[in-house]
Amino acid sequence: MAKKKSAKKTTKKTASKKKASKKKASKKTAPKKKAAKKKPTKKKPTKKKVTKKKAAKKKAAKKTPAKKKVTKKTPAKKKVTKKTTAPEQLALIPEVPAGPPPASISVGDMVPAFSLPADDGSTYNNDDLLGRRYVIYFYPRDNTPGCTKEACQFSELDGFRALDISVLGVSPDSLQSHAKFRDEHKLSIVLLTDPEKTVSAAFGAWGEKSNYGRTYMGIIRSTFIIGPDGRVERVFQPVRKADGHAAQVLEELR
Repeated sequence: MAKKKSAKKTTKKTASKKKASKKKASKKTAPKKKAAKKKPTKKKPTKKKVTKKKAAKKKAAKKTPAKKKVTKKTPAKKKVTKKTTAPEQLALIPEVPAGPPPASISVGDMVPAFSLPADDGSTYNNDDLLGRRYVIYFYPRDNTPGCTKEACQFSELDGFRALDISVLGVSPDSLQSHAKFRDEHKLSIVLLTDPEKTVSAAFGAWGEKSNYGRTYMGIIRSTFIIGPDGRVERVFQPVRKADGHAAQVLEELR
């Protein structure tokens, strides 16, 4: 009987141990299930990061049109380049005095006294030219379109040489500029320099002018035919068109 009781006790102990082990196992497995449930929550932050990237891309796309506004400002540069053509047009338009030309010299007057250096190294003055007929003309500047045509035509017309008429061209340019002007265009006329404009003023060829609505002081294109006695025979002032003017002067001399 004692052996049977001890056997029953051992079976009860093993059964209770099994139940306890089962309870412990069930308690341990439960947390695993809870941890498995928490795994999907980790994926949520990744979705937010993706949405942030998308939002950043959208913001960048919205900012790109601002670059197009910068490109629209480029046409303003073209307006500046258009203004560079004004000096070229100014040289092509004939010089027009702002008011009536100064009436300092008239036909029959004695030629104003002058003594000016030439680009060939010599000096020309009114006293040395007495007894000869000659032409003296005033022009604004070497190598400008109108002045070049005028000088070339005075040089090319053989009628002046046939009549033994000397042609003297006067401008404020330097002797070096005159020499370059002569060599470049093969000029045969005499070029005199009047840097102080004193002789030009004495002939009424220095005065107020206007171009493009701008008033300023400058050389008024003028031409004078001087007789052997030193008196003025003909006055062209102002010369409104340089091209063809030499032929007009030659016609007056014949």
